Amino acid sequence: MGNYGTDDEVTKLLERVTFYVLPRVNPDGAELYLTTPHMLRSSVRLWPDDDTQDLPGLYRADINGDGKILQMRVRDDNKGEWKVSSKDPRLMVPRQPGETKGPFYRIYPEGYIKDYEGEPFTVHKVPWGLDLNRNFPSNWEPGVPGGGDYPAREPETRSIVQFIVDHPNIGAVQALHTAGGFFFRNPCKYEESKMDSQDLIATKAIARQGTKVTGYPDVKSPNSSTLTEWAYEHRGIIAYTTELWNRYERAGISLEDVRDKSDPDKFPDKFEELQLKLLEWNDRELSGKGFTDWTPFEHPQLGQVEIGGWDRKFCVQNPPPHLLEEECRKATLWVLQHASALPWVNITDIRVSDLNGTLKKVTAVIENWGYLPTNITNKAVQLKVVKKDWAELKPGPGVEVIGKAQQETDFLEGYMSGTKGPAKSAVQLSWVIKVPPRHPGQSPPPCFTVEYRSQRGGVTRKTYSLE
Repeated sequence: MGNYGTDDEVTKLLERVTFYVLPRVNPDGAELYLTTPHMLRSSVRLWPDDDTQDLPGLYRADINGDGKILQMRVRDDNKGEWKVSSKDPRLMVPRQPGETKGPFYRIYPEGYIKDYEGEPFTVHKVPWGLDLNRNFPSNWEPGVPGGGDYPAREPETRSIVQFIVDHPNIGAVQALHTAGGFFFRNPCKYEESKMDSQDLIATKAIARQGTKVTGYPDVKSPNSSTLTEWAYEHRGIIAYTTELWNRYERAGISLEDVRDKSDPDKFPDKFEELQLKLLEWNDRELSGKGFTDWTPFEHPQLGQVEIGGWDRKFCVQNPPPHLLEEECRKATLWVLQHASALPWVNITDIRVSDLNGTLKKVTAVIENWGYLPTNITNKAVQLKVVKKDWAELKPGPGVEVIGKAQQETDFLEGYMSGTKGPAKSAVQLSWVIKVPPRHPGQSPPPCFTVEYRSQRGGVTRKTYSLE
């Protein structure tokens, strides 16, 4: 908003596009995440069980009081699964077959053990197992991790669904998440060949522009029951889930290596190589603040342990504070790029010609200057969730419309449809009006207004004075 009136592109966009901004989809979860040492996926409602806190076992907690919940490494030369890397004492790597010369360690989340009676003991997951972005009513199935009890059961999810349904003018959705450094797009549950071809072209073309301003690649989403899947499959809206922040990219590690070769069980050597690069980046760019060195601590149940590891909140999942502005800037440019692709209707010409006496013919030309058609997608038409465009001639005092003042029109194509011939991005409409004879000195002159309304392409109006 600060650039309104100074940046031409931003000014034009804000004058023609309505932005609905939801700073926190999940305010309770965000507050818990940011004000306590705990981490959670989304909602603070206990799920799937609400009584796990009463069971014996290890519960995550900040036991050394540094404000973080990190990891504990416990020396166990017999059954320890991890060892210290020979290349960096901070790095733990998997113990390989036949290795007997320690030291070896077991690694646990930092926390306390309820009703400790020695090993073995259960390491409990965090009690907040819900994922609001698996609770949307699109391809929801029981058993989806974090999906909840039934579609849109959670108030946060249900509120978003209702808001979008109540605002049929919405033609674009951006869901900003962390982390990964890419953005998910539709389709999700089926192959691209089964998606409407025009919708797919538009989705990919807008994504390419997003890649230019963020450096993030687009990825066909494998997830169902998400906001962006529901937005397209049920409302015909082009939508993206942008996973902001990518520490791997900062460390010079490719997305392919992260996706295919970062598993310590399958690729132990590559895992070590990638982790070393991350530590080098941490030392070089973060002055070592992203990783807490292993520090001895007397655990109330386990005795001597060491606590340390990556700062998962403000290094792994989110950018360190000094890099936050840069990440937000990229996200903003991407949102604006997406918004600029929306349809943009304009009345470009109004002509009045005499018919007979007081009767006159009014002709108006309306054009769509946007990339997308006024229906946004063919999916929206198929679902019948978007009304056709319509125009109305509104007469001023003394002016009478002969016939219908309102006219329904077909959707106007955008310039995306013009690569194989001119797009049908304009329409010419006519009305007949009756204008009383003017008397000398009569003021003001009679007038009328032409108004064109597109549910997703905006509203434009122009007043014509019959001098």
